[in-house]
Amino acid sequence: MTNLKNKVHKKPTAKAPAAAPVNIPRLPAVSVILPMYNAQRYIETCVRSVLKQTFGDFELICIDDCSTDETLKIVAALAQQDKRIRIVRLAKNSGGASEPRNMGIRLSRGKYIAFLDADDMYTPTALAELVVAAENWRADVVHTEQVLFPENQTIDVTPETKFTTFSKEKGGFCKEAFLETDNLAERVQMFYKGRFFGWVHNKLYRRDFLMERNIRFDKLLTSEDIIFYFQVLCTAPRIVRVPNVFYIYRHNPNSITRKMVSIEESLHALTHLMIEGSKILDDFMNGFEFFVKNPNYRQLPIDYIIQQHLIWTQRFYEKYTPAQLDAVVRKELKKYCGDFTPFFAYIYGAIHSYRKRLVDFDKELKELRAKIQ
Repeated sequence: MTNLKNKVHKKPTAKAPAAAPVNIPRLPAVSVILPMYNAQRYIETCVRSVLKQTFGDFELICIDDCSTDETLKIVAALAQQDKRIRIVRLAKNSGGASEPRNMGIRLSRGKYIAFLDADDMYTPTALAELVVAAENWRADVVHTEQVLFPENQTIDVTPETKFTTFSKEKGGFCKEAFLETDNLAERVQMFYKGRFFGWVHNKLYRRDFLMERNIRFDKLLTSEDIIFYFQVLCTAPRIVRVPNVFYIYRHNPNSITRKMVSIEESLHALTHLMIEGSKILDDFMNGFEFFVKNPNYRQLPIDYIIQQHLIWTQRFYEKYTPAQLDAVVRKELKKYCGDFTPFFAYIYGAIHSYRKRLVDFDKELKELRAKIQ
C-alpha cells in the first residue's frame, strides 16, 4: 500500500506569460564612413552614389566637421528619405580628415568598413564587389590598385563624362584576385617601392581587425592615410589584391592638400608630416621585434615618407631665392629644433641644392648624349 503521507503534492505551476519580442536592430554588413566639410557642391552626388549601390546592406556614417555652408542641410534632407544615413556633427572643426574618420570607426557597426571622401563617388557595384572579395578570401583587407578619374580633370562629373584609370601604385597591375604575401619584410619593401600605396578610400577593411589592433588615424595635416595603411600592412594577416576599379576620384582644387597656396602653409604641412609622421612610424615600429632586429627595414618607411614630401617642397626652391627660403624654413623648424634650427635649416637647403645639381646634371648628360647620337 502506498504511503500517501510521504508523497509530496505540488500545485501545478502557472505558465509565465510569453515575453514580448525584442526588436534587435540588424547590423549592416558595411559601414561607409564619410567625413564632410564645406562640400555642398559635391555632397549630394557623393551620398547618392552610396544610396544607389546594388548592395544595399550598409550604413552611411556622415561626420560633419562643422561645415559653414549647406553641406549638413543637404545630407539631412537625404537622411529623411533613407534611414541608412547616420549623421554626426563634431563639436568643433578638427582641421583634417583624421578625427572624423576615427569617430566613424568608433560608431561603425558593420562587419566591414569603407572610407569615402566627400568630393568622390562609388560606381554602382562598388560595395558588392568588395564584399564578395572579402568573403571569398576571408580577407582582413581588400586592396584595389586603381581608381577612375575624369579625363577632362574637372570637378564636374556627369553621365557623359569619360573616365580613365589612375593609380599611384607601381608595378604591373593584377588581372585576377590573389592573396598578398604575409611576409613582413616583403610587405615593407613593397610599401617602400610604391607597390602598396596608402590611399584608404579604394579598400575595404574588416572592422574587428581594426578594433583588435587599435589602428586609427593620427592627427596630421596631410598624408595621414599613408601612415594608417602602413600600420595595416604590418598587422593584417590576410590582404587580398583585386583588379576591380570602383572608385571615382574627383579633382578638387579646394581639398586640404591643394588649398595651401602660400609657401608658409605648404611648408608647415609638409614639415609637420615629415617630423611628426616619422616619429609616429618610429614609435609604431618600436612595438615590433622584427623592426628592432632589422634596422635596415625600419628605415624604409621613414625614408619613403620624408623623400616623398621633400620632393613636394622642391617647387619652392624653383620659385624663391635661397635667402627667402632660409627665413621661412628657419621659422618653421624653430617649432621643432630649438637651438639646432640653424643647422637643420642648412641641411634642409643643402638637400635641395644637391638634388637640383643632380637634376641639372642629368639634363645636361641627356643633351650631350643626344648630340653625340
